[in-house]
Amino acid sequence: MSTQNISSAALHVVGQYNDAGKTLVNAWRAGAHRLLGGAASGYGSFLAKRVDLETERLVALMDRFAETATNGIESITKAAARIEAPLSTSVVNAITRVHQPIASASVKIADTVAAGAKKIESRVAGTAEAASEVETPKARPAARRRPSRSSRALKA
Repeated sequence: MSTQNISSAALHVVGQYNDAGKTLVNAWRAGAHRLLGGAASGYGSFLAKRVDLETERLVALMDRFAETATNGIESITKAAARIEAPLSTSVVNAITRVHQPIASASVKIADTVAAGAKKIESRVAGTAEAASEVETPKARPAARRRPSRSSRALKA
């Protein structure tokens, strides 16, 4: 995995976590609106507007963080590409070999987090597909217990 591939993985991870965060914020917003839907008073509509305003601000802040992280990753990648000295190149290649498994694992984790966040959002929104995805745990039969030695000795 080259420096370019590691930076691509890092950019992917930042994007996935940003998407997961926004998905969770939207799930929270939907849940808050469902909760406030029962409040027919003017205070309920005021709170609903505040929820929308604050979640929009939070999403904008998350986008700003993601953009800053992306710019930092891209500038480091450009700096690494400019290195031409043989010693520096071997150091960069060694670091790349060490970080390849970490980058691959980070991509898988980020994809899993983003998928989980989408499931949470659909479950909070109450969609039909969310109900079908929920797995109910099945009860296992009780393990059959063998009588202890002391209880067997008493029976004899």
